[in-house]
Amino acid sequence: MRAEDVMDVYGATKRAVVGKGLPVVAVVDGVFDAGSTLASMRRSLEAGLESTPLAEFDADLLVDHRATRPRITYADGGFSEYAPPRLAVDVLKDELGNEALYFSGAEPSFGWERVAAALGGLLDDVGAGPVTVVHAVPLPVPHTRPVAIRRHGENTGERVGPFELPASFAHLLETRLVQGGREVVGMTIPVPHYIAESEYPPAAVAGLEAVAAQAGLAVPTEELREAGREVDARIAAQIEDNPDAQRLVAGLELRYDVESPALGAASALVAEGAHMPDGDELAEAAERYLRTVTIDPRLETPAAGELPGPSEREPEPEAEHPDEADGFRA
Repeated sequence: MRAEDVMDVYGATKRAVVGKGLPVVAVVDGVFDAGSTLASMRRSLEAGLESTPLAEFDADLLVDHRATRPRITYADGGFSEYAPPRLAVDVLKDELGNEALYFSGAEPSFGWERVAAALGGLLDDVGAGPVTVVHAVPLPVPHTRPVAIRRHGENTGERVGPFELPASFAHLLETRLVQGGREVVGMTIPVPHYIAESEYPPAAVAGLEAVAAQAGLAVPTEELREAGREVDARIAAQIEDNPDAQRLVAGLELRYDVESPALGAASALVAEGAHMPDGDELAEAAERYLRTVTIDPRLETPAAGELPGPSEREPEPEAEHPDEADGFRA
């Protein structure tokens, strides 16, 4: 399978962007989409900015439809409006005329190296600028603090790792683009692990602001901001009557204030004599809280901002396999 076998390029659009040095933003599904952050970012970018297709990848060839089920509509006795997965590069333009290349869509199930090579070749052909790759992962951070995006790929001098984690196509893409000599910045958006299964708009707002600053785009975020305020209010109401959840969030707040590089020194101070919980204590608090939580897998995913609460159902028989057991998945 050659690179040209997986991608079709729109010649007119390509000629229009050659030599402009447009920045690139990549928002592709992967191992995680904590808080539906990437999906929310894509909706905002695609709804709020003008878009022109530059290249389309063959999703029918590259995406396992059984693993990533497309949507189809049934109405009036028949099926219609089949929505296949899409993996593409578009040219985004904001109201001020600023442009950027936008690589987005479903994570390919096959041909990762070929897709990365095809995209890298396209970026070389048009003389694209720096690339920003966005990730969203569940982490032990509190919803009561600003979303502190972790950047990687920049020469900060900080040494972290090594450690292994499940790879996504976006990870491979970063690796191959850097190896090809391209300037790449990865942005990891942390989402509170206790809300990661629901939509969490504040994380998407933070991601869009970071992308806007990196790519020079004016991206509308007001609707997401309003949704985020409503979500935060619902979380606060649910935590109010749950002492274990309160202790968990308080511990995460202390750790955030001490460790977050996004905060100033004054914000990192802890009152003299205050107890700073270590990782084991935070884990114990989380376990106490999560033991109060059960989720029936037959139920739908909680609405945005809803923390799963103690079940009022009769106990279910013990699952035959560990991965079938009910429980809050952090």
